[in-house]
Amino acid sequence: MQREGVDPKRIFIAMALIAFFILGFEIFSYYYFSRQASPAEEPAREAVKEKPKTLPKLMIGTRREKAGLGDTVKIDLGDYEIELALRGGRIVKLVDKKFGFDLVSEAERSLKVFPLEVFTGDPEVDQRINFGTYRVTKESDRIVLILEDDEIKLKKILESRGDHFLVDLETNLKGPVYLLAGSHPSERSFYTHEGPVMKIDGKVLRVDPDDIKGRQVFEGRIEFAGEESRYFFKGFKGDIDSVVVEKVSYGDGKEATFTYVETSGQVLMYMGAKYYSRIRGLGLGDLLDYGMLKIIVKPLFVFMYWVYEVTRSWIASIVILTLILRIVFFPLNYKSTTSMMKLQEAAPKLEKIRKKYKDDPAKMQEEMMKLYSEIGFNPMSGCLPILVQIPIFFALYKVLIITVDLKLSGLLWIPSLADKDPFYILPVVMGLTMILQQRITPSPDPKQNLIMYISAVVFTILFANFPSGLVLYWTVNNVLNIGQNYLIKNYLLRGKSPKTT
Repeated sequence: MQREGVDPKRIFIAMALIAFFILGFEIFSYYYFSRQASPAEEPAREAVKEKPKTLPKLMIGTRREKAGLGDTVKIDLGDYEIELALRGGRIVKLVDKKFGFDLVSEAERSLKVFPLEVFTGDPEVDQRINFGTYRVTKESDRIVLILEDDEIKLKKILESRGDHFLVDLETNLKGPVYLLAGSHPSERSFYTHEGPVMKIDGKVLRVDPDDIKGRQVFEGRIEFAGEESRYFFKGFKGDIDSVVVEKVSYGDGKEATFTYVETSGQVLMYMGAKYYSRIRGLGLGDLLDYGMLKIIVKPLFVFMYWVYEVTRSWIASIVILTLILRIVFFPLNYKSTTSMMKLQEAAPKLEKIRKKYKDDPAKMQEEMMKLYSEIGFNPMSGCLPILVQIPIFFALYKVLIITVDLKLSGLLWIPSLADKDPFYILPVVMGLTMILQQRITPSPDPKQNLIMYISAVVFTILFANFPSGLVLYWTVNNVLNIGQNYLIKNYLLRGKSPKTT
């Protein structure tokens, strides 16, 4: 049989495409698409312009570095633990206790710039506001910070609502007042967006920090604005007149963006995980970044989350999704298995054709195609079931890397399905299921099984650092595929083995 027509090679290529598609597309979209506005984002980008009024500045290189934090107050608020500095009335620590994560970033600590700072654009006033002493009191679920200054009246009121806060500013300051959300939380990005994010005129705009030069102003009908990382967000929603993003340098050549919102009323402050059950009720569901394949990723996420809420198990959600996909793709798998069985039985005839026309490749190909037609074999039938799953596979990959809930869901020795298996046991099990799957799959040339065994090793290495939830999906998929092949060969096709003439 001509080697170009050997089906295992086609399958090997198709499987390799999955890995390259996932990694390549994710990196490409992160470094390319994130720097370009999609058609849906153009209206928001048109809203960007410089304002004639005075813009806020972080005042890096002034009293800030020398002032220090001074005394602080720690307050337990149920889902959160907050630490406030009396100097400046700023948030110097905010831990989302459900996830054990501090929202105050590395850049903020290095520069001593913290969330809840207030700016007017007047350096003298801003220094008094952000380095002056505040009196902090707690009244039930309200934290009140009052600036002790004879001329400037400023009161910051934080009202805890369990999973979020309401923020009020009461002041005698004239002109625009800007409230600082801060910089994006410090965590591994995994090629997801990190930096300023806002919803303007009904469109979500994720700003590439590299596009910010100095300070940039965004205007329009602003629904929310702040800074995001892979799993977390810190920002405001509500009465927002404009958004200012400033980029500064810190540490050893590092850069970070800081986002302010201009507000004259009460705003909702959310600083925590992009936990879907929280943010959807706050009108912040669009914080989840579904990526370029949103049309597939979002329905898949919503379905998986619905299963999770019913079963209270992400493992069950992954298994149920895999089972449904195997049922949906069963006709393709059935056709592939029967087609490969026909090719396996025709192997002797294919070998004869190869020997007879070894000096005439064109005639060999013609005779092989004729035999394929006679036995009803499609050369693409073996890899088609894998190819059609590539978009689903990528969509699931995207779901798993944006779903913070998975950080709290483990599997036996694996503490988090959002992270890799620390002992690499699951990837090895996945590789073994791939080998077992090949052993029971009809092959026209058993020698070519070596290709698939090599692919199992390659995929085991590739998947070793993937989120465990994704490896679990592929492992369960392999097991169900093994079961389907056994069912087809030993029950559905028993006594109906395709014959060649």
